[in-house]
Amino acid sequence: MKANKLFAKDFITIGLYTILIFIIQTVVNMFMTPFTAVAMPYISGTSLFVTSLVYMLMAIRVGKRGTLFFMAIVQGLIYTIMGAPLMLPFLAIAGLLGELTLIKGNSSQYRNVKRQGAAFGLYGAIYGTGGVMNIYVFGKESLNKMQFSAETIDRMVSYAYSPMWLAIGIGFSFIMAMIGCHLSKKLLNKHFVKAGYIQYN
Repeated sequence: MKANKLFAKDFITIGLYTILIFIIQTVVNMFMTPFTAVAMPYISGTSLFVTSLVYMLMAIRVGKRGTLFFMAIVQGLIYTIMGAPLMLPFLAIAGLLGELTLIKGNSSQYRNVKRQGAAFGLYGAIYGTGGVMNIYVFGKESLNKMQFSAETIDRMVSYAYSPMWLAIGIGFSFIMAMIGCHLSKKLLNKHFVKAGYIQYN
């Protein structure tokens, strides 16, 4: 049981990797912002795909219960500092649900690519609706602050209230997060397993 407990060095590792994940996601989001009017349902899934390697590296490196949840809390705190406090409880729930998929097992599941991929996929599916939740709660005002054009804002609100596009966005985020995690395995083997930095099941 003690071997599965997070220690100070684990919290530091998770914190640093989470900051890196957030930075990469921000860059991806900035790159896709000009295409928001047509790409809104796919932005979260794309950023999750790009950051999946970093997540897998962190998750397998730490290899303990609570890694995904603590990552979600750190991300939520960053969003809160940036003026989006709604994301903290939202991401905390996403992290908790992701962790629930990893409970069953003898702790080896925390270093299992398939199990971590499924956990990150579920987290990603919920994470992918964060922007929509902000629209539900704060309305167009939350988009006006981001200086989108009136046409883009109308399109984003239309996406948010469309069951079909909402389902597409959730599904895309889940699938891209899982695919990214599984594709990461080859890079992990080539650069990190051979170097002795991580070991997985």
